[in-house]
Amino acid sequence: MTNKVFETIIIGAGISGLSCGRRLQQFDKDFLIISKDIGGRIRTSDDGLVNYGAFFVCSDYKNLLNFVKLNSRIRLHDFCFHYKEKTYFLFEPKLIIFLNQFMRFFKIQFKFRKALRKFREVSETISQKKVIENDPFLKEVYMKKATDFVKENDISNLTNTYLSKGLYSTTFSSINEMNAFSFLQFLLPLITPIYKFSFEKEKMIESFKNKIIIGCVNEIIFKNNIYQIKTDNKLFYSKKIVLATPITWSKNFANIKRINTPVNTNMLHIVGKAQKKFSKGKYQLFSPFNEVQAIANLNNSTYLTYYRNEFPTLKRYFSDYKIISEHFWNPAGTINGHNLIESNRGNNMYLIGDYNVAGLEEAFITGIYAANQIIQSD
Repeated sequence: MTNKVFETIIIGAGISGLSCGRRLQQFDKDFLIISKDIGGRIRTSDDGLVNYGAFFVCSDYKNLLNFVKLNSRIRLHDFCFHYKEKTYFLFEPKLIIFLNQFMRFFKIQFKFRKALRKFREVSETISQKKVIENDPFLKEVYMKKATDFVKENDISNLTNTYLSKGLYSTTFSSINEMNAFSFLQFLLPLITPIYKFSFEKEKMIESFKNKIIIGCVNEIIFKNNIYQIKTDNKLFYSKKIVLATPITWSKNFANIKRINTPVNTNMLHIVGKAQKKFSKGKYQLFSPFNEVQAIANLNNSTYLTYYRNEFPTLKRYFSDYKIISEHFWNPAGTINGHNLIESNRGNNMYLIGDYNVAGLEEAFITGIYAANQIIQSD
């Protein structure tokens, strides 16, 4: 038990919790981070060479790029699509029949990217919920089903043939599950360069690593305007609290009744040799009814294989293989739905993370927002 009353305690050291802590540290604020790990869903293999969680970053991640090292670029011609027994790439002669649909889609994408970049800027000082609600275009696509959006813009054939498979491999969701905002957001790699990356964790936490405690929070009690945070063996006190954990956990303490639907996925890190059919292209993308979602060739005789439900028949995809690691991401993200949640929960409680909008940069900015609110309140 400690008798010290911290000004702020942040629960969770994923990218949103760390960005919040770093911002508070810049203004010499008193705070403590309690988390079961550092990095959250930015997780790597034991040797630090393979990203098991977040796999890529976009070139326009203004905040996050300061704390990652860009590795190889992921290019569109690296993707191989699979539909039943058919195998095809994006850049093939038949693509010409989708040219008009692509032109319509790209026009919308450039409009969305401009709006999203503005959204990121404003969200540092105004909550995501308010920013989206005050932007007619962003609110429209957030509240609209992706399937309705596709029909209205006459891009169904393009979506069924190409876009839906790219979405399934990055969101672990079918187009029937997501809103139009997520549909457009996760297809931005078509017009925005993306890269594999290495998270420079030490650079991120170097100024406040002594303020991070590894532990699991079991209970939060608000009494006499003070938060009591219980871990397995300690009790901490704080005037303000920031919940930087997955919304599936945070909602229990933040009086939240409805959340967007979490998505889960299983990941296998495999060493071996891919079957010939799956050796063309670096990234194999599958349809929702397939038993695997995606296979990524890491160019070192190892592969990341993602599946949603039943354990896949690996011999269909690999002639020789050995599983060297596996992980169940639960949740992998919270992107499907139309529920916008306010960050400021009252009583000096703030909610940060990817509960409204998924993405590393968006989660990072929620941490900046909460820190700015705390700084201004002092």
